[in-house]
Amino acid sequence: MTVYKIKGQSGTVEQVITVSAETPEQALEDAKKYFPERMHCQLSVSSDDNEYRELLRKNGYPERVLEQFSDEDCEGECEAVGIV
Repeated sequence: MTVYKIKGQSGTVEQVITVSAETPEQALEDAKKYFPERMHCQLSVSSDDNEYRELLRKNGYPERVLEQFSDEDCEGECEAVGIV
């Protein structure tokens, strides 16, 4: 099992929870019970062992920046800067 951080934001309020799951999709489904339904489409998933997050770490990205990125953001950043 992997520990995933699920972040939801509504206006200026941000809520982050951690969920253990086999896949990011399962973590997202499990996390939905902790967030109001209006936030379900705005949830993002991240995990420390994401391969793209590791690539960004190895390329000098600071942790404070990586904490703000979802797993999808990390993948997009790697593609944007030509790491992958």
